[in-house]
Amino acid sequence: MNLRKTAMMIFRLTMKMAIVAVVVAVFYVVCSKTFEYGAAIFSEEAMAPYGKGVEVVVTIPNDTSAGELGKILQKNGLIKDAGIFKIQAFLYDLTITPGTYEFSTENNVEDIIDIINANKPKKEEKSGD
Repeated sequence: MNLRKTAMMIFRLTMKMAIVAVVVAVFYVVCSKTFEYGAAIFSEEAMAPYGKGVEVVVTIPNDTSAGELGKILQKNGLIKDAGIFKIQAFLYDLTITPGTYEFSTENNVEDIIDIINANKPKKEEKSGD
């Protein structure tokens, strides 16, 4: 009888340790991913280092949302992640003004948002015939 009680006690202890190990592992992964996401939101670097960038002309159509703008910027190689840009646009109070803008791949997200918020497109849009 003692052997059975001892075996059950060891089994329960092992199961508790396994559960604690799984909870700690999940907590670690969640914390790591949260930190990476937060770092991407608040300290995203430019796509190109200083002196190695290229100029990119982007046209922002009327009624463009922050999500759509993020996709446009990502497609043009100006940002890494359109989803993260949507959050950054909210946090940095982006006011989207339609027009044609000239950015550099040396611009980080804050620079891009500042350029758009200035409400002064770098190039005037040409009207169609």
